[in-house]
Amino acid sequence: MTNSARTAIICLAVAIAFVAAPMAETQKTPDVPPAPVPVQILTARKIFIANGDSDPVLGIPGLAYGEFYASLKRLGIYEFVQTPADADVVLEVRTEIAFRTQEVYVLRLAIVDPKTSILLWRITEHVEPWAREATGRKNFDEAMANLVSDLNKLIVSPRATTGATTPSS
Repeated sequence: MTNSARTAIICLAVAIAFVAAPMAETQKTPDVPPAPVPVQILTARKIFIANGDSDPVLGIPGLAYGEFYASLKRLGIYEFVQTPADADVVLEVRTEIAFRTQEVYVLRLAIVDPKTSILLWRITEHVEPWAREATGRKNFDEAMANLVSDLNKLIVSPRATTGATTPSS
């Protein structure tokens, strides 16, 4: 390829980039304002954590339930109750295999109003696949930390902006 042909191709590519960039900018989807978080979630002080029929991870049944319970206990935000009827919200945590052929796991958290049994919110975190058991545990723990962080962002951010009270106040 000659130098002049190479220069022509580069100039053409640059010209296309200049034309395509403004068009790509105009095709961006507009920022969607966040939907309101249900008041039951924002004002919840008492919770019941339900073990949602999880697939065992790393051969450990109930791993998601145990780790989620321990993580929320450490936060010290909620009062734990023994029955769903005594709770402001029910947090049902489960692990599911997303793809059985590769054993790709997801953590799912459903937040349910115990008075109406209506699903108020759902949070999903993917567990990165692994080859070694130690890596699997690290990936699971990271996904669980992300799930708890997502829940925290859900309950803390709107409280700060709406003036809703926190459970500890």
